Amino acid sequence: MSTKDSVVDVSIESIRPYEKNPRRNEKAIAKVAESIKAFGFLQPIVCDADGVILAGHTRYAAARSLGLKTVPVLYARDLSDAEAREYRIADNRVGELARWDTDLLSAELEGIRLDDPAFMPELFGFDTSDREHSKYQWKHITKACDLGKKIQTHPKIGMYVTTLFASGKKGRPLEDIKADPDMVLPFAETATDYLVSVYGDCFRNGDWCVCTTPRRRHKTGFHFSTEVSRKIAGLLGIPFHADAVLAHNRDRIFTEFSLGDDPPQKNIILYDDIISTGVTMRDTRSILIDAGHVVLPIISIKNFS
Repeated sequence: MSTKDSVVDVSIESIRPYEKNPRRNEKAIAKVAESIKAFGFLQPIVCDADGVILAGHTRYAAARSLGLKTVPVLYARDLSDAEAREYRIADNRVGELARWDTDLLSAELEGIRLDDPAFMPELFGFDTSDREHSKYQWKHITKACDLGKKIQTHPKIGMYVTTLFASGKKGRPLEDIKADPDMVLPFAETATDYLVSVYGDCFRNGDWCVCTTPRRRHKTGFHFSTEVSRKIAGLLGIPFHADAVLAHNRDRIFTEFSLGDDPPQKNIILYDDIISTGVTMRDTRSILIDAGHVVLPIISIKNFS
């Protein structure tokens, strides 16, 4: 491993900003500090061999504002002076060239809010009091579902998933549905009816089970997807495994998953209540496939364009 690949925790006093840094970052410091408090220091500061910052001036300033004594640093010791200058400028410039896909962004923010009603978009710098960012106000992106069957199969980030309903502007808000125990049975019956109508009684051969995507944020209390999965398994007469895949942090964006209670059954119905970006379903499915399972993904509500 090259020396520039190592990340180490060092005293914040042992590194320093580049005196000629052309990037003005004062307005971003408070937002980055909030992010560090919420998620931890997930992205290291990049320094040259002398401890001069190449990338991460804002993270450095935010860490100082929080009174942190140590910070994670990646030392790029192999860069020449010219390469260090080029990298410093390129790191700032490439971010300016990126743009938001507003549909995917809205779906991702909505997905976060559904799992964490206390989530505030201001954490990521979206000022919901600002008219310029009114598209990110929750009242503009909150979705509902009229619970009319719209059974569809979609290609989604490298897999095919079947959805039974679709979100829209009319109907009951998604967050209300997820919080209502009385909705568990109708959701489970709809999923079960679909599975039986398409696959018949193959689930009764003893080699099928039901799993759900892991709880990323709410680790205790009522969990809609878990309860619907449990009810589907009961209606089909097959086992349900609540902890086949586990979440190892509460990070809203970069959740770490791993195989937990590996089901003895080869074939898995993998259920989730809502799909927005599909990342959680994809990662859970991949872990189960890597463990040797055949996975049938099914989601109740499609929440993407």
